[in-house]
Amino acid sequence: MYGAPVPRWALLLCLSSACASAVPALSGGSTTPKARTDLAVGGAARVPTGALRDPEGVALHEAADAGGIVPVAVFRRGLSRRLDLGVMVAGAVGRLELRGEVGTREGSTRPTWVWAAAPYVGGIPDRDGSGRGVRFGLDAPFVRAIDFGGVYDLWVGPRVGLEGVRGRFRGAREDKSQGWQLSLRAGAVVGLAAGFRRVHALIELTVAWEQQWGELQGTDLGRGGLVLLPAFGLRVRI
Repeated sequence: MYGAPVPRWALLLCLSSACASAVPALSGGSTTPKARTDLAVGGAARVPTGALRDPEGVALHEAADAGGIVPVAVFRRGLSRRLDLGVMVAGAVGRLELRGEVGTREGSTRPTWVWAAAPYVGGIPDRDGSGRGVRFGLDAPFVRAIDFGGVYDLWVGPRVGLEGVRGRFRGAREDKSQGWQLSLRAGAVVGLAAGFRRVHALIELTVAWEQQWGELQGTDLGRGGLVLLPAFGLRVRI
């Protein structure tokens, strides 16, 4: 009874934002330790700028590139001291993560490099008859991460990603046709976590240039612009 409003709120949030493609990294200061589990909940937003902000009346842009806020949930399980496997759900997108560490120096202050290979897939729901489709991609952050005695985490580094969209969308002729879009993102991510022992609050910001190519009913959909992906969360380690 008391838990019912939570998924209802998440669904309404997802639909109101057109399930924006807002997928954070939330790297943290390390991978999840062996035989431990990290659980996190929070939210993320996609803030397009420049040419990406104006859909130009193209339904594929309106559906696939909408800005907005989505709920985020993360599950990660440590496979070894420097390797973990996880699942992230961000709005209508599901992402599988394999993360590892290199160049680690053990100590009360623990610097390391954290890499991730994270394929994802998600649906694009129909909004106001604009059409529907599917998005799929690969995200690859590589950050310098520092764990300060389990109290603070800091991470910063490059982040690149490739995303494709396919579906049937409303075009200039007002009927729905098969269309596609390919996006390449390259930028940087920075984040901070603070807490005590098992509970930490996280904030993160990705700033990336996104270049798009695509076609719908013979119309070239190429454009580019800066995208901001702020995110926040609460992480519990058990």
